[in-house]
Amino acid sequence: MTYEEIFERAKKQLLKAKISDDMPFIAVQFNIIGDGHGSFYAEISDGKIDVQPYNYWDNDISLNVFGGELLYALENKASDKLGFYGDNYKIGILKPLLMTIPKARKKSEKN
Repeated sequence: MTYEEIFERAKKQLLKAKISDDMPFIAVQFNIIGDGHGSFYAEISDGKIDVQPYNYWDNDISLNVFGGELLYALENKASDKLGFYGDNYKIGILKPLLMTIPKARKKSEKN
């Protein structure tokens, strides 16, 4: 899988998260390792999430993860298992937030 494919699928899932207006600013750097390696970030601010294919070195939280593992976690409501590091307070906010992403439906369920 290419970086672009990983980024687009991850972005699609991250944009589904239920962000409340009272959430603090959180900047998350996702570092994809292995096949399709690259980095992107998600910024939570003002009740919205913005996902961009850039490095964000002034982040609060980072994650080094294989692309397939990230996509599996985001698409199957298993993101609480991801090993984030950085600001523990903000990690405590981010993990439950990621669990609000609806589980991806299999193609056979769509038909």
